[in-house]
Amino acid sequence: MAAHCTVPITTTQDALGHVHDGSPVIIPEDHFAEWLNPDLTDKADVQHLIKSLPKPMLTPRIVSSRVFSVRNNGPELIESEKI
Repeated sequence: MAAHCTVPITTTQDALGHVHDGSPVIIPEDHFAEWLNPDLTDKADVQHLIKSLPKPMLTPRIVSSRVFSVRNNGPELIESEKI
């Protein structure tokens, strides 16, 4: 059996809107069961779940350009860079 994955995208409604108009849907842990329900197949039900999620409170910050290479990996990649 092949594993599948999807990243639901929605419009950006926080401080990242000036960087990009799309943002991944961030699903809080207490909503996991609803999202992982195999019977959730109706588009209207999915849209309702998206609209019921709390708005993300993301804060943009400058990070190393090393994040753009898949060869790089590690927690230092998300440390804030000084300008």
